[in-house]
Amino acid sequence: MKTHKLIIIIAISVFAASCKTENISLKLLDEISPTKYYSSDIIPEKFQPIYGVWKVNGTSGGFAGTGYLKDFDYLILKRNGIFGIVRNDSLINYGKLTLLADNTMKPVLTLFCRFDFEKDTHLELNGDPEKYFELVGNDTLNLTAPCCDRYNTHFVRQNTQEGILKGKISIGPLCPVETIPPRPECLPTMETYKAWQTAVWNTSKTKKIQLIHPALDGNFEVILPAGKYLIDFEDTKTNRIGGNNLPLTFTIRSNETTTLDINIDTGIR
Repeated sequence: MKTHKLIIIIAISVFAASCKTENISLKLLDEISPTKYYSSDIIPEKFQPIYGVWKVNGTSGGFAGTGYLKDFDYLILKRNGIFGIVRNDSLINYGKLTLLADNTMKPVLTLFCRFDFEKDTHLELNGDPEKYFELVGNDTLNLTAPCCDRYNTHFVRQNTQEGILKGKISIGPLCPVETIPPRPECLPTMETYKAWQTAVWNTSKTKKIQLIHPALDGNFEVILPAGKYLIDFEDTKTNRIGGNNLPLTFTIRSNETTTLDINIDTGIR
């Protein structure tokens, strides 16, 4: 009887472990500039729910139709066409998505992309990089090959315990007299944003969490663990004529996007 109970306990433990949702950090790709490949998002808004962490759930296709032995564990999809491949909790490769024309006329498979890897890796996806993205509900993603006898990969969404902060930094004036449209020398540069560097802090502003590095147009995106935060300048600004809407407090919720715009008046008149 004790033996039977032990078998049941082991079986339950194995089943529970197999059903556990694993937490993989999106910060694996944080060192890569959000504008490394594109200055703005290439994915149409209606397909942007593909962003997040996806665990390989199975494969299919090939000559036998039985798929292939999976060669990675997670696919991470980020804005501006950035993807990452994770195996054994390590980022083994990353790259950019390139949008391709869809000539199949199949309404469900309308997002067609090529995975352009930064380096050659012994991965099926590296060797057969053109795939259709099919999002089923909110929790299933299929990468389907465009032709026969090629492989497909199937994923389930993972709970990342993280969310996205996005917005735009508007900074100016940068010239005593502004014109419409602005003169080129009166537009912000990357040095402008560095001179007015902003950062995410804890709510008591005793710990700096992350610097905000916007694109040239001021748009930014930061991935943060769920919780409450504050945005302010990295360094204290004193004796300024201009104003701003900082500090700003905000809350990040798991798998959700929070939008905040930052307005900085330089005081130049």
